[in-house]
Amino acid sequence: MVLHSVCTERSVESIKTKEDFWAFADSARLEAEYGAKSYVEVLQFAPRQVLIDILHEYRFFIQYFISDLGILMFKAPFGKFKCIVAEIAADELGDSPDKTHLKLWDNFLTSLGDPSDTLEESRFPENLEVLQRLSGRMWERPFMYGVGLRGMGAECLCQVYLTAAYKKLRMNPVIIENEKNIDWLFWDIHTGEEDITHSEQIKAAINELLDDDPSGLQDLVAGYCEAKEVWDNFWSNLQSRFTQEPVA
Repeated sequence: MVLHSVCTERSVESIKTKEDFWAFADSARLEAEYGAKSYVEVLQFAPRQVLIDILHEYRFFIQYFISDLGILMFKAPFGKFKCIVAEIAADELGDSPDKTHLKLWDNFLTSLGDPSDTLEESRFPENLEVLQRLSGRMWERPFMYGVGLRGMGAECLCQVYLTAAYKKLRMNPVIIENEKNIDWLFWDIHTGEEDITHSEQIKAAINELLDDDPSGLQDLVAGYCEAKEVWDNFWSNLQSRFTQEPVA
């Protein structure tokens, strides 16, 4: 499948105002929804072990995301955006180690049959290297680049991919057969109203940042485009690696 990205040089250069950016972000989200459906299609019919292998790697995205939120909060000026990032980070961490979203994901994995003693071992280190590079970008690039990369890019695009993955999972015969034995709490949180609310809050906070300093607009766009590329590559890599069916 070939996707024609909205993140072309011409389209990016045409973004001059925050209104241009949100129109661009809406188009990027629609494109992501189309791509996500293709990349997660395998989850509908995959055998149990393929499901486990693919979903196992997503735990590292959660792990790095939580840490990267800390970097973003550290670099953010005092104001609405810093508070929203702190709130999201608090949600991700929960109020105890057994309630972090990473732990909730691990509970889902083990209920699916992933051995608990290998949860911290990546089966696809190439994707792990991608996540490590993203963390490096958070320190190296300007603050607004990080907002696009991990604020808009992770929090908002995450919901697109998780929603698509959830729909396919719930149609998988293995999942249907074992539905009552699977821990769904992570999914209940991330495919419900909470994530939608976070996206709306982030948009309002980013508008405030751009009102205060419009010069950060191009960094925001560049970070968001890289985030979208990473999401597409992350899932297409997993599909190719664990199904031997490369995405064209």
